[in-house]
Amino acid sequence: MTFWNWRRGPGPSATQGSAALAVAPELAPIELYTAESRIVGWIAPQGQRVTDLLSSQDELRLWRPSPGPLNSTEPPTTNGTVPGSNGQWESLPTARVILAMPPEWRASRQLRLHRRLRRAAIVAGPFSLTGNVHVHPGADVGLHLLRTQAFVPLTDAYILHNSEPPFEHVVSVVIVNSAHIAQIVPLVTLA
Repeated sequence: MTFWNWRRGPGPSATQGSAALAVAPELAPIELYTAESRIVGWIAPQGQRVTDLLSSQDELRLWRPSPGPLNSTEPPTTNGTVPGSNGQWESLPTARVILAMPPEWRASRQLRLHRRLRRAAIVAGPFSLTGNVHVHPGADVGLHLLRTQAFVPLTDAYILHNSEPPFEHVVSVVIVNSAHIAQIVPLVTLA
């Protein structure tokens, strides 16, 4: 029996109203892309990996989400407020999320998954991506992977927006919604 309780911590109600103030130190920035906008806000991951958070819920609770144009690279203004200080929480259905860029943090040892890296090219909505897919030993990159994972994380990823306005990003981690993936192709790596 372990002493670590994965379910310990405030539930979804803690991200509403005055209870949001108690969660404020736990907030982490996140960048999301839907088909029509870029949304920057904060989430309360409560010790969970963002991939697990997206996969286990029908909606993502965001503090002060700021939708903007797809090609914006500037962070939205917060008007000098501290995250969580005014309880402005909104929900975004996870089905609308095509890409999610989680906060830059290293998961604790208990949350890390040790898998093989396979380079792949993915087409998801208006985005083309290349990156490292983390697969179980013996598994390979292909459409069967999408049936087992609601969200597929890619590391060392390159993102290209194929529609108007065209833009590109290079990110350390991007999480792709499997429901939006039209094509996934393994790439040959020279190493």
